Amino acid sequence: MKTKIWFVLIVVLFTFACQKLLTSPEGNLETPSALSLEQIDLESIQLMWQDNSSGEDGYQIDRKIGENDWEENYKILPENSTMLIDSNLVVIDNYSYRISAFSNNNFSNTVEASIDFYYEDVAFISGEVIETFNIIPSIELLVDLYDINWDLVLREYTVWFKIINAPEGFNINNTLFGTDDSLCVQSFNGQASVYLNPGNASGMAGIKVYVYNSNNEEISATKSNIVIQPSFAETAEFSIGEINSGLSLGNGFWKVEVSALLLDGQGNPISDGTAIFFSLPNNPEWTSIIPVAYIGNENANGDSIPGVAFTSLTYDGSHTNETVNVRLETGLGQIFESELVLPIQFPVIDIIAVPQHVDWWEIPYASPEYQSTEIRVTLIDGQNNPINNQVVIFSSTLGEPLEPVPPDTGDSYTGLTGIVNNEHGRLNKEVEFFYQECPPPIPAPPGTITCTITAQVQGTNASENVTIILRRYVN
Repeated sequence: MKTKIWFVLIVVLFTFACQKLLTSPEGNLETPSALSLEQIDLESIQLMWQDNSSGEDGYQIDRKIGENDWEENYKILPENSTMLIDSNLVVIDNYSYRISAFSNNNFSNTVEASIDFYYEDVAFISGEVIETFNIIPSIELLVDLYDINWDLVLREYTVWFKIINAPEGFNINNTLFGTDDSLCVQSFNGQASVYLNPGNASGMAGIKVYVYNSNNEEISATKSNIVIQPSFAETAEFSIGEINSGLSLGNGFWKVEVSALLLDGQGNPISDGTAIFFSLPNNPEWTSIIPVAYIGNENANGDSIPGVAFTSLTYDGSHTNETVNVRLETGLGQIFESELVLPIQFPVIDIIAVPQHVDWWEIPYASPEYQSTEIRVTLIDGQNNPINNQVVIFSSTLGEPLEPVPPDTGDSYTGLTGIVNNEHGRLNKEVEFFYQECPPPIPAPPGTITCTITAQVQGTNASENVTIILRRYVN
């Protein structure tokens, strides 16, 4: 019986000793104090505290973000530590930290503090082709990352670039991959860039650019209509549809064809499929152009010409004969411009003479040797638009045309339509006749002859004439 009591007593004492050994610190573990948290930059929080322990093995730091669970043993620091910088933070939220000293399996009480961590996150993305290289066929695509206030986001982000569509062989940063893959780069001071390189084919490329914000939401933008071509154009020759080549769109508008012949430095046509972009730099309201075209496309007649790209231009017929500035841009940043004159379409001439007869009642020395009539011309196109600044050529079977009223062409047999008596598309031309051009009044007065005066629109077959009667009553 005594042996059993002593055995129980020994077990109790051994158990108590073991518990005492496990719970008693080897050093003096005191609760850290004066814990302070400070956001020191766009991605870091600095923790500072006072070390009140001695003989500790180190410090255990736990972290909690928002309402999430505690991340226990988030950081383990060596003895006598009083500072930690928690870096590479991406989540915008409240950050809580608790710190305790430890020695073996013994821990002091914890000290805890919280801080609201914040930075301006990415809200918008914009991109543009900003630079081209004439040595290698490469395009730099620069993107800007903006916050909600449209300020560049200085924090670094992983920026992803994904090909949406592109010609064969096209690549980003000389990395060939399909449309299911993406390439990433790091932003710096709110910007990121990649190089877009053409393959052996021309066309249009589309690139999706995206980042993930602090809430792991995708912020994206798509840069489309990037013109890609593998060869370099040195010259461009522009032309516009000829007279009577336009398509009537109604309401006075016409659509004509514009073409550009692109040649390289050796005078060779740029290869078929090369994409180009047409524009009207002055953006007149009365005309527009189809922007996207490519070398080797077909014109309205179904013809394709090496090195030539065709597009369509629409204009208000009342602006016929005015000059429009057309620009062509290649995917490598090459820009060519030309001034084109809008052609007249299906011209119609209305012509009258005032007076329509010329009479000589007296002998020449008693009256002017010459008599004249005024030819009044009105020019319209096939949709009844009055046409100014159009050259009209005159001819007459008798007599001689005189210089017209301003604006003058410098040639008595031509005239320029314009504004006469507040009417557009008008031209007045005076024609003089010598009395001896009319036969004498024998056997009975008057001597009579007719004269045909013709007005023709320059460069066209459109013409109209009027008949003048010459009568002579004296011999």
